[in-house]
Amino acid sequence: MTKYTLGQFLVLSAIIISSTVSLFAQEQLGLRLSNYAGINSTILNPAYHSTTPFSWDVNLVEGAVHFSNNYAFLRQINISHLIKNRDQLEFALASDFTEGLTPGPNTVVVDFFSFNRSRNFYAMSSVMGPSFYIRLTPQHTIGFVSRARFVASGRGIDNALSYYQYEPKPFFQDINVSPFRLASAAWTELGLNYAYTQPTSNGQFSIGVTVKALQAYEGGFFRNDDRFFLQKLPNDSLAASAVNFSYAYTDSNIESDDYAPEKNGNGFSVDLGVVYTIEGNSDAIYDWKFGASLTDIGVLNFKQNASFHEVTIDDLTAIGTQAYQDLQGIEEVDELIETFSSQVLNDPTASLQANDFRMALPAAFSLQASKSIGTLAYLDATLVQGFPMGDAALQRGSLLALVPRFEHRWFGAALPITISDWQATRVGASVRLAFLTIGTEHLGSFISNNDLYGTDLYVSLKINPFSIGSGNRDRSSGWEGRGNTKMRGKKGRVKCYEF
Repeated sequence: MTKYTLGQFLVLSAIIISSTVSLFAQEQLGLRLSNYAGINSTILNPAYHSTTPFSWDVNLVEGAVHFSNNYAFLRQINISHLIKNRDQLEFALASDFTEGLTPGPNTVVVDFFSFNRSRNFYAMSSVMGPSFYIRLTPQHTIGFVSRARFVASGRGIDNALSYYQYEPKPFFQDINVSPFRLASAAWTELGLNYAYTQPTSNGQFSIGVTVKALQAYEGGFFRNDDRFFLQKLPNDSLAASAVNFSYAYTDSNIESDDYAPEKNGNGFSVDLGVVYTIEGNSDAIYDWKFGASLTDIGVLNFKQNASFHEVTIDDLTAIGTQAYQDLQGIEEVDELIETFSSQVLNDPTASLQANDFRMALPAAFSLQASKSIGTLAYLDATLVQGFPMGDAALQRGSLLALVPRFEHRWFGAALPITISDWQATRVGASVRLAFLTIGTEHLGSFISNNDLYGTDLYVSLKINPFSIGSGNRDRSSGWEGRGNTKMRGKKGRVKCYEF
């Protein structure tokens, strides 16, 4: 029996999840924003657990998968139907059905978007392992996070390369291709979290940080640095000019039938966040809550089983594609890279520049705002904006969300309404029963027969104290002993905690 370390087990779980779901949660808002989320909320903002009522909180396991793109979609179908009928379904391109022909009952039609926008995709899977926080005093909280992640992203792919733009192009006509980037990586994180909370005249202010040591397992990227011109040629060939490509990858598993995670490097990252809460006159945990955070500020350094390549050509160069069409599997990637180098540089090893490379994590800036509506209900607004940290980087898109949620100590529900990349609007849902949370930010992908271009799912199981604090109990909300986090005092004076 093969034995794995905790890091290997977590990263293997993340990759298996991403590869076995028919279509791949972007930010898991139904879990991150909850006042009962505990250590899990620090993924969005490392200070966000400062308003949770628990003196300690332990995550046992959390899993999440997400996929979204604006290049291709499946016509009028949902994830539930795909999973239920996976053995009977056949897939066909929309272009196969000319006028008068219709697909059969078990045929899934693959179609392509035709709007005039750049093409993007984002896929992720993550497994959050044993993680916890302990509130040492009302001011000081420490925590630990273990997590494995797989992320793949593509940003800025020119509309000229979309299916309905590229396919009808005649031979020898220039296709203008803008700079774009593709990247993917699998890694694990072990992080230490610290949050400091200071009373204010009308609430509290918290600042948090999570410092993470990373283990890099697999990674790769392809970057087109400059605008270039592409032409379709007869005999399945292409021509390109003014090309400036850089690409890198790890090859520790490309010749293995059984995937076994192998550490190929390391890295370092940090998350920073602040939270400010304002008390009200109701029995709600707070009246207003505001947060801001920077997450995934860091890099992965791939030092083993790694190669970095660059290709720069100025003159028009023809490339025969037959050699690449004969590619049988990922184990032939090295041969493919050498073939490409031979075609454009006349030397199979000329493109190789180094045996190591670096990749930046999918960094993001986030703003959060929450307003209580009575004792049990809250309305949250969240903005997440991804940005690249360097030329070789995984990259998030943007997300704007409005999240009404209902929360009791022993149950809760949320209805996230999100806009991704300022294009697609989705409605999600999450439900929490005591220590179990299940949710999605794309509910329609499971229940509605619409054009399917992505999906999203997350689940979390944790434990925390049955009894919260030792103060008076608010029987309507289940919030007991709010003196752990809620402060009293006269306006204008520094408040003291009640115990």
